[in-house]
Amino acid sequence: MTGPSSRYDRQIRLAEIGESGQQALRKAKVAVVGLGALGSVAADLLARAGIGELVLIDRDVVDWSNLQRQMLYVEKDAANAVSKADAALQRLRQINSEVRCHLHAVDLSHQNLISIMQGVDLIVDGTDNFATRYLLNDYAVKHQLPYVYAGVVSTYGMVASIQPQSGPCLRCTYPEPPDASQAPTCSSAGVLGPAVAVIAGMASAEAIKILVGGEALHGFQYFDLWRNQFHAMKATRDENCCCCGKREFDWLLGKQGSPETQIMCGGNTVQIPAQKSPPDLVQLEEKLTGTVTALSRSTQFLRFTHRNLDVLIFADGRALLRGTEDPALARTVLAETVGS
Repeated sequence: MTGPSSRYDRQIRLAEIGESGQQALRKAKVAVVGLGALGSVAADLLARAGIGELVLIDRDVVDWSNLQRQMLYVEKDAANAVSKADAALQRLRQINSEVRCHLHAVDLSHQNLISIMQGVDLIVDGTDNFATRYLLNDYAVKHQLPYVYAGVVSTYGMVASIQPQSGPCLRCTYPEPPDASQAPTCSSAGVLGPAVAVIAGMASAEAIKILVGGEALHGFQYFDLWRNQFHAMKATRDENCCCCGKREFDWLLGKQGSPETQIMCGGNTVQIPAQKSPPDLVQLEEKLTGTVTALSRSTQFLRFTHRNLDVLIFADGRALLRGTEDPALARTVLAETVGS
């Protein structure tokens, strides 16, 4: 076979998938949360596999440091600081125009999660922080949705399939997130591109297995590509788990993980959450004209330069300041330009 009709031929030939499995994938709606290293590779693989709908969620823009491992992006995206959600959407449309993509260039929070996740059948983790992971775990448990956990840093990573209807949730194994100041990140420890590809491939395979009715992973699988190490960590359901046992959803209710100034995982960028009602970008552009340099506006953000920092003010009110890891400097620059 040749042409579009043969797109999924090699996948359908798999006994584990077949025609019925391919139909299940076509009917599925999957959220990929975070379109950085893991998320961009996972979104690519899931689009190629023929997932019917993809919900694409990311708060960041493409940076030159992303290109080493984030497969959906090219140099033009980095040069123009295109939002990752936008750049991913354009690339995925070229990969598979049959897939319906829903774009959300936002910082996922307890305030917008429910509306964004409407109708989703499965969540794939491409995030870079534990606050969002625990938020997703709360949502998955409350709504009985499968959630594929994935994380990678340095040369190693982990994958797990969280299936609330039949097994433990993330908090059964890790009741509380690690101290952010102690946990390594891609900016502090680096990250090996092939490690990203392996972990994202495992996560995508888990998503496909779950959607076609296959047997998913039990527990956490750990891989270190540099040291050729692999081990499985058993996970069991804790009936006293505050989330799936006691059904306390503190992250989903906003009692934990409140917005704060963050140094982004890629480094050299500070995110400041929205402090008040979302700005009118047109009015803000008029206000800043003549007071800052390199001023430009898109549908999603206003961009300018001040004190040698690249500043992006998003329509939802949050700001990214690129060129520093000093939150105090970032807040000063924002106050001097946009105001407090």
